[in-house]
Amino acid sequence: MMTIDQLDAFLAVVKYHSFHLAAEKLFLSQPSISSRIQALERELNAELFVKNGRGVKLSEQGEILIPYAKRMVGTYKKALSKLENGDTKKD
Repeated sequence: MMTIDQLDAFLAVVKYHSFHLAAEKLFLSQPSISSRIQALERELNAELFVKNGRGVKLSEQGEILIPYAKRMVGTYKKALSKLENGDTKKD
């Protein structure tokens, strides 16, 4: 099952064009980032990145996933923030 952690790792790799830098920014190991991306690719039956020299480049399927991943992660973080702050106002 797709997880927020997998989507967050995906978006970090997209942002930094690097599994290594994504790992640093998320305070994880590079193998952990790789594992999350591989699990997400298996779940979606899609290759999300292609190697590009020393970095990575998004595949066509990866490009398609970006806006959905941003919405899901954003919604999760917004809900978490509201719950942590006791915010009872509806959106």
